[in-house]
Amino acid sequence: MLVIMNQKKEILEKLAFIRRHKEFASFGVKEQEVSYNPCLSEEDIKEFEHKHCITLPDDYRTFISEIGNGGFGPGYGLLPLDKAIVDFKLKDKPNISLNEKFPYQDSWNEEWITSFNWDEGYPETEIVDAYISTSHIAGSLQISHFGHGCTFLLVVNGNEKGHIWFDGRADYSGLVPKLKDGQRISFIEWYITFLDMEIENINESLTNSTTA
Repeated sequence: MLVIMNQKKEILEKLAFIRRHKEFASFGVKEQEVSYNPCLSEEDIKEFEHKHCITLPDDYRTFISEIGNGGFGPGYGLLPLDKAIVDFKLKDKPNISLNEKFPYQDSWNEEWITSFNWDEGYPETEIVDAYISTSHIAGSLQISHFGHGCTFLLVVNGNEKGHIWFDGRADYSGLVPKLKDGQRISFIEWYITFLDMEIENINESLTNSTTA
């Protein structure tokens, strides 16, 4: 419990620093509200887990119950839990099946991507539909829209549970696990790394502004 409370304190302190110096932050941060959505209750989270036959990773579960159910974060921010199960980039907005295991353990992309002649046009619709099917991201939450339809995933079912992956299929770059020092990273590691990078950018901008 002490570790959780320390992480919450650390995150809120970093958020407050970024909010105070938002004018010196990166463009993506300037476009966001530096705040969080209201937290989810324990009952709401249990109901979601029961409905989808999963248990959420502990650090993410603590985040949405103690800090906020989405809000300020990488890309266009963290999506709330009920939005993270919807594949927003597809026309029919299908839900991602969470009660199936995430199908990958290593980086994945289709072999035809590299051999296709892109100068002559685009692949047939059936091929693209199969490539961007939600079956490739079963067992994961789309927790953040990075841009251009690419997303960050949090795996909630399977061998990769608890790890962050990047879904670049909108740009035909496949699925890759996010790494730090060569190791898979958890939700909270990924999120605090994001905050630290923004604080580093702000401090650099502050330094430059005082020496200019």
